[in-house]
Amino acid sequence: MTIRLKYAQNAIDGNGTLFRGEIAHVGIPDLLGGNSGHRIWEVNTTQKYTLGARVVYPDGRVFRYAKAGGTLIPGQGCLSYQQQYIRYAVLAAAAAAGATQLSVTVNADDGEVDTNDGALATNELQGGYCVIFDKSATNMVVLRNIIANTAVATGGGTTVITLDDPIPNALTTTDAIECMASPYYDVRAVNDTQRAVVGVPTMVAAANEYVWIQTWGVCWVAPQATVGTGAGVHAVVFRSDGSLGIPTDGTDLQYAGFVLQRGRSNAQGAPFIMLQISI
Repeated sequence: MTIRLKYAQNAIDGNGTLFRGEIAHVGIPDLLGGNSGHRIWEVNTTQKYTLGARVVYPDGRVFRYAKAGGTLIPGQGCLSYQQQYIRYAVLAAAAAAGATQLSVTVNADDGEVDTNDGALATNELQGGYCVIFDKSATNMVVLRNIIANTAVATGGGTTVITLDDPIPNALTTTDAIECMASPYYDVRAVNDTQRAVVGVPTMVAAANEYVWIQTWGVCWVAPQATVGTGAGVHAVVFRSDGSLGIPTDGTDLQYAGFVLQRGRSNAQGAPFIMLQISI
């Protein structure tokens, strides 16, 4: 679903939450949703859109709506802090072919990585994903986006997740599932070698605030001295602290994009980066 600017107000329900889908092709920068919305250059303590809602500017820059789990810094990549919410487990109930809801067991030590107490709030997995392993069909693996889930109290239990598309085959309690929350649910500026950078914040934000993060297009990210200074060195990677380096700075670093323009006479300059995390 594409929502253009003149329809943005209609995309917001009484709770200020964006309906399932995406916002795209904003004709006038910064006016997304009008006065009741959340502009690209604003920080908000109230959630206005579903996490991961997408804005595409006319020049091709892409932004995603995210929730900060700690202080965020513009010009520094922020990481998706949460790890897999629900580990590999068999389904809690059978489901017919074509079903869009599945019963999933939440173990006592599943849930948020900082607590691992088995608790799950209503719709905490919204915007996340599940992978389903159908053991009755050869090599049948199904990936679905999660658009809703029921709550589970501390200690674990059963949650019912709602999927964006139906399942193709009937499932039984011998089939398995794993789940993750939205990659934009808890983004943090931390130094970590085991988590992925998912965007560059547009504003300084504190824990539990909502902010847009850039994922594609012309951008500036804090560079190491090696970025944009060597002949023939164009690719840039994210270091563990969210700054930019070049591939030879380390091993298995996350690709970030390439240097679009550097300073005169091959000096570093800004440099301007073509960010390439997600479109």
